[in-house]
Amino acid sequence: MSIIYKIFDMIVEPSGAISLAAVLSDEFRKLENIDSIGIILCGGNVDEEKLPFELH
Repeated sequence: MSIIYKIFDMIVEPSGAISLAAVLSDEFRKLENIDSIGIILCGGNVDEEKLPFELH
């Protein structure tokens, strides 16, 4: 199951999840003096029937 779906109950297309992948990377976690961030997730082109995991 996708971490985005599991935590946020959202379905996003793979290219729309790249920003989350960057934030979860070791390189990003090593950065200092970051109080908050914002990421944009998109998924307008997702076919729910072709997901690699089951919904609910």
